Amino acid sequence: MSLEVWYWVALGVGVGFLLLSLVFGDLFDFVDIDLGDGFAATPVFFTIVAAFGGGGLLALEAFDASAGASVFAGLGVSVVAGALAAAFFRLLGRQEAGDGFSISELVGERARCTLAIRPGKEGRVAVQARGMTRNITAVSDVDVAAGEEVVVLDALGSSLKVGRTSDRTPTET
Repeated sequence: MSLEVWYWVALGVGVGFLLLSLVFGDLFDFVDIDLGDGFAATPVFFTIVAAFGGGGLLALEAFDASAGASVFAGLGVSVVAGALAAAFFRLLGRQEAGDGFSISELVGERARCTLAIRPGKEGRVAVQARGMTRNITAVSDVDVAAGEEVVVLDALGSSLKVGRTSDRTPTET
């Protein structure tokens, strides 16, 4: 394949996946590129890919550059576009209102099981916190039926460990 075809592929893939990531948001969460601050790095990566293809094509076709010069032009455009996209997405991330909520604040609170929990399996509970009902994934050492009241025993990452209110008392963490 010629270099021009590769540039078209990079441009198409970059723009296509960028649009998908912007429209569907969490679609590419499995691409775990962490740059800190809750920064959305996946769209920036797709911007860089698209910019490389576009910059290379522009240099190759519009300026009649050699293959080597078009690669350098594509790299230069991708660095500039990537930096601009990173600044833009970082600015957008700062504009989001923080939840101000920590899941560990729920330890000791009562909750209602909304999806049955079996030992070794996940379920869901609804917990009232700060005036909002939050539905959170939960695990338990005992069977908990949907609709049953439980107490939050511990925070396990983004999940809760719960127990029946009649069986256990909350532990301090």
